[in-house]
Amino acid sequence: MPMRLISALYRLADRLYRWAHGRFTAIGLGVLIAMAATSATANPDQAMGLPVFFVLAAIVLVAMARAPFFRLGFTVTREAPALVTAGEAFPIRVCIHHHGKHAWRDLSYREVLAETPPPVAEMFRHGPNGNPARRRARSPSVELPLLPAHGAITCEVTVKAFRRGPLRIAGGRLERCDPLGLFRAFCGCPAAHTVLVMPRRYPLPHLDLPGLARHQPVGTALANGVGQAEEFIGLRDYRRGDPLKHVHWRSAARTGKLVVKEFQDEHLMRHGLILDSSCAVGDDDRFEEAVAVAASFACTVPDQESLLDLLLIAGEARCLTAGRGLGEVQGMLEVLAAVQPRRSTHLDELTALVASHSATLCSAVVVLLAWDAPRRALVKRLKELQLPTTVLLILAKGATLQEDRGTPQEQPDRFVVLTSGAIAVGLQELGHPA
Repeated sequence: MPMRLISALYRLADRLYRWAHGRFTAIGLGVLIAMAATSATANPDQAMGLPVFFVLAAIVLVAMARAPFFRLGFTVTREAPALVTAGEAFPIRVCIHHHGKHAWRDLSYREVLAETPPPVAEMFRHGPNGNPARRRARSPSVELPLLPAHGAITCEVTVKAFRRGPLRIAGGRLERCDPLGLFRAFCGCPAAHTVLVMPRRYPLPHLDLPGLARHQPVGTALANGVGQAEEFIGLRDYRRGDPLKHVHWRSAARTGKLVVKEFQDEHLMRHGLILDSSCAVGDDDRFEEAVAVAASFACTVPDQESLLDLLLIAGEARCLTAGRGLGEVQGMLEVLAAVQPRRSTHLDELTALVASHSATLCSAVVVLLAWDAPRRALVKRLKELQLPTTVLLILAKGATLQEDRGTPQEQPDRFVVLTSGAIAVGLQELGHPA
């Protein structure tokens, strides 16, 4: 069967699944299952099978008959946080403005999330609805009090975000069940809104990353950002090219010649966090864990009197610096929230990016999903640049690393293997001496 036809059939199955679970209540789904059971066992020679099927079908049709006549004019406004964290529930305050001249009872409200169908490959592994763990979010319905005519009511909806990235809310929906409690009638209102879901983070122990402080050529602004300004060491005669802001005017007025202040640069600790965004098909769950590990370092290292450079390929080569006074960690998390896996196994672009920033780095932390020849070459290049390197390798649950870790030139200074599903436990090993 052509792959395009298989894809279309799976998309259709996905739509039918979502429609049935959205329209029918739990009781209604039970009636549908009973209909399927009676139709499968119905026999013309038996007196009970077909009559039960037709009775259940009539009940379902009566329950569905009122749905097309549910019409209600309303608009919604909402107050939602701009940033949330994956895996956590967050509240949205919704105000429903009713424009009709009749009051309504027994209504419920639900936020309509802009969900996209799962990839076909994932459908093959997990069925038409895809992997439940890869659903972007869940928004249960909320029972409403009386909705007055030409009035407004306020409710609070709790949404749980499962995955990082932009969470798009397409609009709001009022729901009403039929008197039998089998089928829901919908009435929607478009009201687009986007909430950025940050990557989840793991707790890290106190990190004692290796390396020696290096001079940062960007100058005083960088030193001031971490509380280590250039140190004043004395006065000297003016030389051509000295900035006027360094002129010591009081001494110049006393001696009759220009005198400038002389400083000594302070050296700073600056670590590189390298995220390998190359990911094979089927390893997306491990890639999400790798992003979460990188986010954990982004939130921890800048608080330990040092700077952190995040280096990754996110559409293009990116380098972001976080540290007190230099840049908000939030900007780094926003980039990690939007990064997508790359299906290429080539690391030339990432290696070149790291090499271009190596002069200011004192160590490197590399987050990997595989330990193959391209990754070993990356670590070898880091060692050639004389950067102490810590590798965090995330393996699938039950997988083991081969004893052969490459030549001595390809082995990092510290190698930590993290198991998918137990990342938080494995990260605590970083607090122990190597």
